[in-house]
Amino acid sequence: MAKKRIHQIAKELDLASADILHQAKELGIEVKTASSGLTEEEEELVKLALAPVQDEKNVVQEVEEIKNEIEEEIVELPEEETAADGDDVQIVEVSRNSSPQKLSSLIETDATQIVGDLMGLGIMKAIDSPLEDNEIEKLFEKYNLIPDLIDEVTISREDIIEFKEFEDEQDSLNLRAPIITVMGHVDHGKTSLLDYIRNEKVADGEAGGITQHVGAYKVDSGETGITFIDTPGHEAFTQMRARGANVTDIVVLVVAADDGVMPQTIEAINHSKAAEVPIVVAINKCDLPEANPSMIKAELTKYDVISEDLGGDTPVVEVSATKGEGVDDLLETLSLVAEIEELKANFNTEASGYIVESRMEVGKGNVATVIVTRGTLKQGDFLYAGQAFCRIKSMFDHNNKVQKTVEPGSPIDIIGWDESPTAGDQFVAVKNQKEAKSKAEENKSKLKDHDNSSFSVESRVSDMMKLLQEGELNTVNLILKADTNGSVEAIKDGVNKLATDDVNIQVVHGAVGGIVLSDVDLASATDSMIIGFNVRPDSQSRNMAQSKGIDVRTYSIIYELLDDISEAVLGQMTIKTEEAVIGMVDVKTTFRAPKVGVVAGSIVSEGKVELDAKARLLRDGIVIYEGTIVSLRRFKDNVEVVNEGLECGIGLSDYKDIKEGDTIEILAEVEV
Repeated sequence: MAKKRIHQIAKELDLASADILHQAKELGIEVKTASSGLTEEEEELVKLALAPVQDEKNVVQEVEEIKNEIEEEIVELPEEETAADGDDVQIVEVSRNSSPQKLSSLIETDATQIVGDLMGLGIMKAIDSPLEDNEIEKLFEKYNLIPDLIDEVTISREDIIEFKEFEDEQDSLNLRAPIITVMGHVDHGKTSLLDYIRNEKVADGEAGGITQHVGAYKVDSGETGITFIDTPGHEAFTQMRARGANVTDIVVLVVAADDGVMPQTIEAINHSKAAEVPIVVAINKCDLPEANPSMIKAELTKYDVISEDLGGDTPVVEVSATKGEGVDDLLETLSLVAEIEELKANFNTEASGYIVESRMEVGKGNVATVIVTRGTLKQGDFLYAGQAFCRIKSMFDHNNKVQKTVEPGSPIDIIGWDESPTAGDQFVAVKNQKEAKSKAEENKSKLKDHDNSSFSVESRVSDMMKLLQEGELNTVNLILKADTNGSVEAIKDGVNKLATDDVNIQVVHGAVGGIVLSDVDLASATDSMIIGFNVRPDSQSRNMAQSKGIDVRTYSIIYELLDDISEAVLGQMTIKTEEAVIGMVDVKTTFRAPKVGVVAGSIVSEGKVELDAKARLLRDGIVIYEGTIVSLRRFKDNVEVVNEGLECGIGLSDYKDIKEGDTIEILAEVEV
């Protein structure tokens, strides 16, 4: 039987929770705190007992009748407990899992004293450890208080910006392409499988051969084609994978036949089940001698993923991504599952769908990869997504071919956004730019009113500073800058998992773009490290950081980023050598030279340039090339070194897309 909490009833009756609690105890109902629940009969009994005096005769009669009906549910409290409860009981609203630190402000007692009091009650807790409900009740009893335990409500972005729901007549629906999300553990062959399917290479263009961003691709197969979402395999991208599962129709779970079920495999299964999405298992690397598909099927049964040949309803296909064996069977299976699911959409209406990824691209501006789920998207349409709006200037598929229209179930890159939309937001096509801008401004206002940033930063700077000033929290503060919205979100999720009982991690600020002066100022104010992922600081920012003693670390592979932060948390960061910037070069012009190709006519703004040194080309603070200096000239002479303040011509290995205004970082190994 469903129960209603006492504090909820109190709000409905506009009475104090203490009055309801006291009356319930008077009636012999077993309750302890304002968060205790009452059945419908018990609730009515209490309400009647609190009714006005003029209805006393009727009230008494009704009370007696109800008491008889629920006599078996009523339990008398011990005399000493009821005697201790007076009419002036003070009830304090407390969030579940509160720590001594948090409770100290509620009961106006020093947090260290609370820890001592808990020890006296036989409860051993650290100052920032969460307490169980019964532990909070015991503690409050010592202070003659009653805790009104409530679940802490955290307002997410989805609660603030509501997704628009559409209803279409069955007659207006037609079959659309299924949206498939590929999931699984790192290095189990997800991207290799997609590479074979679409005959393209994706991982080769990513650092370390690891998929760092979500990509969406459509391949010709079956009646409607199939759209694939390729998600990163590292556990730091759990949040991105979850988002992928929520916008998909079918999950392909890739498991290596020579490795088995791993932590990320289990996470992928959980995300798929939470999203109520059917799973098709692809057992990869079946061409290897040590492959054991039967073992994989047996392991999967532990997680309620039971293959059809074992009596379950989960299709399992054995494949080899490198040789292409079983891939045709996989595509046929996906088409069959999609047919059973009867995936349909209205093609003849205004388009809507979801943002899969957003980023800044040189020459294109803000670009968003989207999946259309309803309607037909057309060039020139006006869209809004969260706080961003757009007039579609152009649309490109994953082969960079321009598209004029896009049907439901298809992915597309859209150019024309006023700012980068947030991954996971819904986009909706509207009649004109005025409406699109108005909707975006409305959402931006809602986010501002709820003090909720684009990336849902969990802790505010003021709270963190207070804890630091009190010296009661050992905290590693981070400012995070990355090249895409999804990377910011995912790395935040990863570093939060690295926190321990002794060390807390706070992402003070996270955003897309290069590291700039405002980031250094914030780092100085909050005593933070600055972490850059595929982005770099400009010259001013780096110099300012050095002068203020602020640690700026940049990475291109997420494993290294998380390992370093983990070492910082454990206090074990050791001296080691790493690439450091020994010079900065500003590109003033470009020209062609025989044998070398494009040469950057440059001036060394700081440090020096050395021939054969490693170099990193930046455009708007974002890394677009890493390689080697293969040519270095002063006027007509080849030279080994060019020092600060001098002009030179620089040629980069196997790279020609150098433009005026670019910056080149010169790197060397130094001890850190």
